[in-house]
Parts: sequence; C-alpha cells; structure tokens
Amino acid sequence: MTVDEFFARLWQQYCAITPQAERIHRLFEQLDGHVFNDHVAFRTFAESPIDITALEPVIIQLGYQRDQEYHFPEKKLRAYSYLPDNPGHPRIFLSELRWREFSKLFESEVSALIRQIPPDSACSPEVFWHGTLWSMPGKHTFEILEKESEYAAWLSVWGLQANHFTVSVNHLTQTGTLQKVVELMHQHGIKLNESGGIIKGSPGELLEQASTMADSMTINFADGPGKVPSCYYEFARRYPTPNGALYQGFIAASADKIFESTHRS
Repeated sequence: MTVDEFFARLWQQYCAITPQAERIHRLFEQLDGHVFNDHVAFRTFAESPIDITALEPVIIQLGYQRDQEYHFPEKKLRAYSYLPDNPGHPRIFLSELRWREFSKLFESEVSALIRQIPPDSACSPEVFWHGTLWSMPGKHTFEILEKESEYAAWLSVWGLQANHFTVSVNHLTQTGTLQKVVELMHQHGIKLNESGGIIKGSPGELLEQASTMADSMTINFADGPGKVPSCYYEFARRYPTPNGALYQGFIAASADKIFESTHRS
C-alpha cells in the first residue's frame, strides 16, 4: 500500500462520518485550489494490542520516523508525532490514553473493551481505519467513560480511525492566515472550538492552530440509537525556525485544547 492510498482510504472513512469535512474542503478548493493536508491524528488505548508500541512499526513501514513526544497530564495522554520521509506527505499524530490512571469503574469498563481486541490487530495499515475492534458499548458505558474522559468515550464508539484531518494554511493562496480562515468559517456558519481561544498558539511559538467542533452523528449503541460527536477539521499555520525551515512539531498546550473539539459539553 502506498502512502497516498493510505490517506485516501482514511479520508473516505473520515468524510463518511464528518459531513462538514467535504463542505469545508470544497470551500478552500474554490478559493485556493489544491488543499494540502498538514497532519492526521489518531486516538487509541495504552497497554492494548493497538497502543503506540504496536502501531508505531506500521507507521514506520509507511515511510515515517518518530519525531517528538508529548504529554497531557490533565487528560492522562501520551502522544508522538511522526514525520514522513517525503515532505509532500502529511505528518501523523498518535495519542494514547493511560486508562489505568482513572477510577476503578472506569478502568473496568475500558479493560472490558481492550480484552476483545485481537492480539495481532496491528499487523497492517488497514488497522488505522478498522474502527472499533470490540462490540459497541451501551449508553451507560459511554456515560461512565465520558464523566472522566471524553477522549475515552469517543474512542469507545469510534475506535481506531482518523480523528481529524488538518488544512495546511501555509499552502492556501488566498486564505493564507488563521484570521482569514476563522472569518471564512464564521461566514459559513461553521462552529469553531473556542477552548483556550479560537486561535491557539502564536507566531512566536511557530505554530497557530484552530479547529471546528465535531459533527454530531447518530450511532447504534448496544442498547439503541444515540447522538455523539464524530470528527472535526483542523487548520494549522506553521512559521519558520531560525534556520529557515518550517517548524515541524506541535505545541502541547494548544493540542490539549484541540482535543476538546469532540466534547459534547
């Protein structure tokens, strides 16, 4: 599988549960032409057959190398960013939930999901769009997880798949600033994540980010239908480092707030 085929498959699945994605993508195509993807992100459970240790070899086989490590103490997350050998390909951001650091009830519910994951799940790129590798939880389980970690609740019903794609604002010819992107979203009635401010980061930090709030989709829980947040679209503007190359990493404080794009409250 080529990297282009990998991202095409991810995009297809992402758009199927994120109605706003194609609408926003078309807006930029009409104004700016080609839309370049800065990075794509995934969520997973630590200490599982699909944790970072298990998934990383698959990413490396696609032509990526691990870059930086990030920690989110409040949300109990660890993450790594991965850079492509080919600079024309998007970055990858992979985070995992340290689920054993929550309450006993929470730990029990997550453990029940993880026990269902086949041990050899992370054997090919297809795992990244497999979705849930466990039976769909009931609404009560979702609510238990959501009380302590909305990240975990999201992961319990969507599983391993692209959590968001990201427009590279650097590559936009007409809408080349975050301010212009925000104005465009407001003009078209697209709700943005305001946690920590609509625009997170700064030129001084070498990265500015903004994101929409996730679409709300109806899913079939084990005990009936219900509406939950699905995925969102992000926008990133990178600035040059002292050596003239664009900054390649992420800002933990900004990413912490971007995670909240899938919050219901």
